[in-house]
Amino acid sequence: MSSKPWIGSPTFILVMICLIVLPEAANEWSLSGDFESSSGPYLPEETLIHPKTGAMVVASVNDIPIYDVEIERYLQRLNVFEDLPEATLQVYRSTVMSQLVRRQVILSYLQTTEFRASEQEIDLAIAEVKNALNARGKTLDQFLLEGKADLSMLRRNLAWKLVWSRYLESYLTEANLRRYYERNYERFDGTTRRVSQVYFGDPSDPKFDWDVAFREAVFLRDRIQQGQITFEQAVREYSQSPSKDDDGAMGWIKHHGPLDPRIHEASFARPVGEMVGPIQTKFGIHLLKVHEEKRGDRDWKDMEAEIRHAAAAFLFAHVADRHISDASVYYFGEEEGSEIDPTFVRRFSDEFISP
Repeated sequence: MSSKPWIGSPTFILVMICLIVLPEAANEWSLSGDFESSSGPYLPEETLIHPKTGAMVVASVNDIPIYDVEIERYLQRLNVFEDLPEATLQVYRSTVMSQLVRRQVILSYLQTTEFRASEQEIDLAIAEVKNALNARGKTLDQFLLEGKADLSMLRRNLAWKLVWSRYLESYLTEANLRRYYERNYERFDGTTRRVSQVYFGDPSDPKFDWDVAFREAVFLRDRIQQGQITFEQAVREYSQSPSKDDDGAMGWIKHHGPLDPRIHEASFARPVGEMVGPIQTKFGIHLLKVHEEKRGDRDWKDMEAEIRHAAAAFLFAHVADRHISDASVYYFGEEEGSEIDPTFVRRFSDEFISP
């Protein structure tokens, strides 16, 4: 496993520059004095605006603010604005906000452990950032001003980078990666499963009703589980796909592939021989059955980077879930993120998970 870059190295400087390209606004004033007696969502709007940058507080973790400009900058970096309706963008905004909140929860916890970043280490990282910016003819103040950021947020960003890299370096050993792989082999080695479906609905039909189709699928699933009808009979009698003449065959499916990501994920959600669903995709409602499995044969070296990324994402979620209940989290005028479109997950998690 590669070691983390030392603080003075060109690699570290490059990482830091890339990190602060995200101009996240911060405050140099504490939220504790103004916000401590408040429940959070009912504060006057003017108290939620950074007095120097004008950025708006949308959430806080232990009195540390999360700003709207942070969310918008992530969305710009992820390039999700193009051709998306506002309702979809709002899902992304709320999901980014939730991830920023969870990241701050993790940072607060790790700063109490042996992985913490000291003030001296952060000072040194700040100095390296200044030198790199000066080499480009720009001061740190100019750079922060351009992005509606301040030194407080930059220091937290640098602290996050330091502690998260250390945490991953400690836990993502080859032994742990191999254990994680054995529990999740189908995600990496090319394992395939033979799947069939009962398909409900045609969303292009004006008469199609999502709720009705979903209820029908649930009712049929219950009948199959109770032994009133076999899955094969259900396919022939109720499926609205041409594949019903071939017992609903969908072929051999990998964990990742060209179909809707929900189909791929669901096909590996239950043991072989069991039924899964109903699953809703943009194409309709699906009841799936997994018939058999073939293990893949990819070499470890070809899988290791994917396994490392997935294990890092698992650790991010695990640590956040363990400690978020111990944190004081408020949302100001925004709702916590709902489920994100699975086609966006990998690009999204790269921004938050990668060391």
